[in-house]
Amino acid sequence: MRLKTVILLFVTCVFGGSQVGVADEPLTLMGILSPWTYPDSVTNGAQMSDAATVNSEGNRTVQSFVCKTTMTTDDPIEKVLAFYKAKLTPDQFANAETKAQLQAGRSVLVSDDSDGRPFSIHTILVNTEKTSTTLIISRADSEKKTHIVWKRYVRI
Repeated sequence: MRLKTVILLFVTCVFGGSQVGVADEPLTLMGILSPWTYPDSVTNGAQMSDAATVNSEGNRTVQSFVCKTTMTTDDPIEKVLAFYKAKLTPDQFANAETKAQLQAGRSVLVSDDSDGRPFSIHTILVNTEKTSTTLIISRADSEKKTHIVWKRYVRI
């Protein structure tokens, strides 16, 4: 089964067109990353791999994959947070795909773990029925760049 998943991910990455299991979402690394990319940021490599979802006995439970990248920007952390908060706020003018996701149920959790530290660190978790997206946005007082770590888990 693992070989089958690896082959499926390879074919998806190389040929890109197949949309297995997740309606209206492209299953290519760049297709999944693109809507989450912060404007004018630098992407420092990106990866897509088997998520190896297993139960307590180590047996495969569902086919899934995970994508990840780190982006950097000169923008202050407050501007980056405002961008993602606006992106994730339900909008009365949202397109049909977004409205469908919201009707199916989506949770957005935002936390700030910066208090009393020499750096700012914020975590945004976005969960739907088949996906889980994590954004970790950080910047030390001495740094010139804001770092955005993006990870997305997808059940096929």
